[in-house]
Amino acid sequence: MGGKSSKHDRVIEPLTFDENDCIDKLMSYKEIVTLDELLYRWNSYLTHNMNGHIKQLFATNKPCRQRVVHVYRCLSTSEMYYESYIKIMSLVLAKSNIERYTIDLLETINLCLKDTNEYAYWIRIGAKAHTILQLSSQLSKDSLTGDIATWVRGNTLLGLLHRALVTTLYSVPRKLDLLPAININQKYIQSFKTILDLGWIMFIKNSLPADCQDSWRLLFSSTSHGESFQSLNAAIIDQGSTILILKDNSGNVFGGYASQSWLLRPKFYGDSSCFVFSLYPNLNICASSGHNDNFMYMNSGQHTLPNGIGMGGQFGYWGLWIDSEYGIGKSSPSCSTFNDYSMLSANKDFTIDSLEIWCVKEKPKLDDEEEERKHTSDRDDWDMNLLDMAGRTKYSDGLRDEDELFK
Repeated sequence: MGGKSSKHDRVIEPLTFDENDCIDKLMSYKEIVTLDELLYRWNSYLTHNMNGHIKQLFATNKPCRQRVVHVYRCLSTSEMYYESYIKIMSLVLAKSNIERYTIDLLETINLCLKDTNEYAYWIRIGAKAHTILQLSSQLSKDSLTGDIATWVRGNTLLGLLHRALVTTLYSVPRKLDLLPAININQKYIQSFKTILDLGWIMFIKNSLPADCQDSWRLLFSSTSHGESFQSLNAAIIDQGSTILILKDNSGNVFGGYASQSWLLRPKFYGDSSCFVFSLYPNLNICASSGHNDNFMYMNSGQHTLPNGIGMGGQFGYWGLWIDSEYGIGKSSPSCSTFNDYSMLSANKDFTIDSLEIWCVKEKPKLDDEEEERKHTSDRDDWDMNLLDMAGRTKYSDGLRDEDELFK
């Protein structure tokens, strides 16, 4: 009789039919295949340098089916094989300059992406692939201060790149999950040209919450919708979570992620999942510091309050500010709302060269009754906030207090 299995035993999930079928075809239905045969099949996806790294991955010139499956399981970051992924990548990276490896990997991924719809859509609206060196430097910078295994373990984008690589090489039908699908109104599809580069898109996407990564809808573009704050307001109010991308007249590219819908309010709101970021000349994410809750601000047509869109800082000292006098922006040298912050624009006061805003998570749809309650609540909140700022209370609130005293 066999012994009882331990409750800690973990069963390795079998390969799916599609995975088995693809591996069989890759190996020409043989048990052993030469590495040269595999490299020949993968020639259109691999750069010359990446060929060398692939040889290190397989560690044999005649891999058997078990080895081919093992490499697939490791690089697809299967949970059961995650520690094996760390080990195999540590061995490969120990024999290569890490920044050189990330450049080779990203150049290869660019070739892998060319067969995807997402790539075709982004290229159609003007996205380039010029930031491979910049993104590779960002990916590899943390490896300079620690050991390779720790760096691999903590680098989620590196894992996604490897999964995209191995599923492409093995022809396994799976979404590469590196670029979001995009939705652009047909009215603007011909005139719109994005500020973003493919490397920046991957960088931003990987930094967003999981439910904001898959599909982006264009809300506003200064080149397509016009340079008007009124048009900007109308396009983005109450739409859901958004990312703002700006390019200033000195060439700096930066922006922010707003976790909640943009609404006209007399004071800051939002939550700690908001962040601002720099794309050029440096790649950097500035997450919440916890020092204050000044994440989002939007106002228009007020005489005693700032009119515009802001993220972080405080009135007059913004982390990021788009003025209602369209074309004018500000970014302060310091901002206590966000960690690792430095001035996003080239100068504190800048002129906007171009601006685009994407909805990355749609606002949940409410039924008519919920919508009415929300609008009533928003109006009451606005009235109360204005009265509080003026040092007054709503008269009916005072009456309710007196009624309580006479009970």
